[in-house]
Amino acid sequence: MILLAQLSDTHFDLRAHNTERVERVMGYLAELPRRPDAILVTGDIADSGKVEEYEQARAALRADVPLWVLPGNHDDRGNLREVLLGEPASYAPINRALRLDGLTVALLDSTIPGEGGGELAEQTYTWLTDLLRETPADTSVLVTMHHPPLPMYSTVVDPIRLANPDRLERIVAADDRIIGVLTGHMHSMGATLFGGRQLIVAPSIASQIGGIWEVGAPGQVPIDYAPNPALILHTIDDRRLTSILRAVPMGGWIGVQPE
Repeated sequence: MILLAQLSDTHFDLRAHNTERVERVMGYLAELPRRPDAILVTGDIADSGKVEEYEQARAALRADVPLWVLPGNHDDRGNLREVLLGEPASYAPINRALRLDGLTVALLDSTIPGEGGGELAEQTYTWLTDLLRETPADTSVLVTMHHPPLPMYSTVVDPIRLANPDRLERIVAADDRIIGVLTGHMHSMGATLFGGRQLIVAPSIASQIGGIWEVGAPGQVPIDYAPNPALILHTIDDRRLTSILRAVPMGGWIGVQPE
């Protein structure tokens, strides 16, 4: 069994609120008797893409297991690359592959610099096609990106979701190795089907945004900064993806109840 932890939308903004929430989640993961094989952070790491925000993220996102990030619409590709990846600043799409025993995770850059909405560039589709060609037939694949490829009943996120999902959906539907698609962006958990596979949208560490049924007036954003931060724990076992929501209390003690 492979265990992955998915965090999303941390929105480091040089203030203490979001940093404390991330540190609490990272502390929870560090205390697990069974550590994740990897941690995925699916975008909007920084709130405005500043170097100082990524330095704040680098300090808080410390782990003794592999931690992989991909950009969201609030991120700056150049600053993210330089501070978090230790690479020269560049504004080309940040596409990366995490390879574990029996699993490949394709981390796709769905951002459009300077815009809130997303799309997968031709360069990214070519990169994904090459990755799938190189991936062994007996290896499961997860596709991850920031922007959900389908409407998720959010007045905030639906207008700025992935704009060109059709080609990706055909790729997902045609490849039996792909067991799921993971995204962020929505600031709430969501689950549906995409290309016949599970689409799991992770909640935000920073805040929660409600659905269309919570909007009382035009232009209203139902955002709540109070709920405990939450993450998704994914298990991959015999090509089956199981995803479990875990809220992490900001106060109190997390322990094991004796049976």
